[in-house]
Amino acid sequence: MIPSDQEVLERVQKIVAEVLPIPVEQITPDSLLGEDLGAESLDFVDIQFRLETEYGVQFYQGSAVEKLSDLFAPRKLEGNGLLTSFGAAVLRQRMPEVDHARLREGQAVAGIEAMFTPRTFARTIKEMLSARPQACPKCPSNQLRLVRPMVLLCEECRSEIHCPTGEECLEAWARSVPGSLQEVRGPSSR
Repeated sequence: MIPSDQEVLERVQKIVAEVLPIPVEQITPDSLLGEDLGAESLDFVDIQFRLETEYGVQFYQGSAVEKLSDLFAPRKLEGNGLLTSFGAAVLRQRMPEVDHARLREGQAVAGIEAMFTPRTFARTIKEMLSARPQACPKCPSNQLRLVRPMVLLCEECRSEIHCPTGEECLEAWARSVPGSLQEVRGPSSR
């Protein structure tokens, strides 16, 4: 069973509080992990590791901007380390929980993760959990159990079922981008 949005969000907030360490009451769903709470690179790694362990998911390990740049090529998301107007539009679509005024053309790409919020992690976890198969592809059973990260076991036929990774979810999102962003894409050359 997939936990509710609120359950995931509360767990993310608790993990952030443990990692930083600060009282959980100081962490709102919209707290900027870098700017508001002082999270640094290693803190993000620790938060991701704990969430991966808890939920049996695997976040995308590289730069999401670089991966999205590959997926949306030939359009450029960034140039000289700064977001293009298209890059800002893509990130606004991908990170709806971040104040859109912060994701603008000319924004430095380095440090985008400092704008992550507990909602960012909760949304991403829910995206990966929702992408998991709900039934075994070999038999009709819905009796699936997580046996190790990214792997479910069908209790009926004992088949192992691999779950989509964070990278695969990011790729699926890029393929399903709303029409408004597709219009921003338009034709372009490198």
